[in-house]
Amino acid sequence: MKNVITSLLLALLVVAVILLSEDLKEQEALLDELVDKHNEHLKYTEAQMDVLISHQKDITSIYEYLGEVQARRSFVSYR
Repeated sequence: MKNVITSLLLALLVVAVILLSEDLKEQEALLDELVDKHNEHLKYTEAQMDVLISHQKDITSIYEYLGEVQARRSFVSYR
């Protein structure tokens, strides 16, 4: 009787390991998918950051130019 119970428990353990193994494979696949999406999002975010930095440089250049124009106008009107 002990051998039967031991065999049944061993069989249940084997089934549990197989089921957990399958679940682990599914979880790994989902994790890989999430990592891929995260990497794509990082690339998109980096590209957006590059655009924003470019715009900031453009705005700074325009601001400096307008400051120079204003300074020239002030100098001319002062004369």
